Amino acid sequence: MVAGLTIVRKSDERENIEKKATALDLLVQQGTFDVTRQRILAGKYFFLDAASDWEGFEFLYILSGVLQETSEGNLLHSGDYIYHHGLPKRVHFQVQQDVEFLLITSPPSFHLMKDEIQEILELARSVEEKDEITEGHCHRLERLAVATGEKLNLRGDQLITLSYAAYLHDVGKVKVPDEILNKPGPLTDEEWVEMRKHPDYGAQMLEDKEFLHDAAEAVRAHHERYDGSGYPRGLSSNDIPIEARIIAVVDAYDAMVSDRPYRRALSKGTAIAEIRKNSGSQFDPQVVRAFLRVVSGSSGDENVA
Repeated sequence: MVAGLTIVRKSDERENIEKKATALDLLVQQGTFDVTRQRILAGKYFFLDAASDWEGFEFLYILSGVLQETSEGNLLHSGDYIYHHGLPKRVHFQVQQDVEFLLITSPPSFHLMKDEIQEILELARSVEEKDEITEGHCHRLERLAVATGEKLNLRGDQLITLSYAAYLHDVGKVKVPDEILNKPGPLTDEEWVEMRKHPDYGAQMLEDKEFLHDAAEAVRAHHERYDGSGYPRGLSSNDIPIEARIIAVVDAYDAMVSDRPYRRALSKGTAIAEIRKNSGSQFDPQVVRAFLRVVSGSSGDENVA
């Protein structure tokens, strides 16, 4: 070993496991800078902050995969890199192919990023551990919601808010009693009163965290209906945040095409027909059209109110 030189190896088996999920690893922290390795799955969005929020230096080197800078459509591939010392405005990126990159920052920022990522993962995990029918539901909703948001021309921070809200939409269920949450049969009127509190519970859990404040409002409203017959506040039409209107559609679809204790999964065609049927009443017709373009490859215009 050469004096002053540190070599770190990871086994191929460990590496293959880690590449299956979004991850953040601190490689080096020395003085005023740190070096992290990040892996982010395709379809995800992230951003580099404007100088008004982050005054440090950042250097990003692509190891594998493809990133797209969304404002001008620039693509970054393996071997490309970017750096800055103060941006005039926030810059957003979409992961086109699962990406791995090195990020060098000064001052160190790993602890900030890690805390945010860990908090989101722990919140979602707490729901899936409590509600036996939601395993994988959060991830599926996030993917479908973001794809639908893209069809509606949402951009930047809106897509990031939508991603958080879709992933965490049911987090309030951790406060619903287990005997209600996992009841195999129909709920009583009293049990429905308690179940319908979960959007408010979820929003209360998120709204004090600055980076989840906007997502909290979408979580609170994801069971509102376009015609005003939903809960918890009876909002209608454009008074419902667009992120919540999107989640309402993708949540209903995923519930229908998934097995439940009281029924088998419905076919994709049956679920799509039900979404179409409730366009204009339960669901925003504009969102339905965009969603149908995602799941069926059609224009989404046919037979939608």
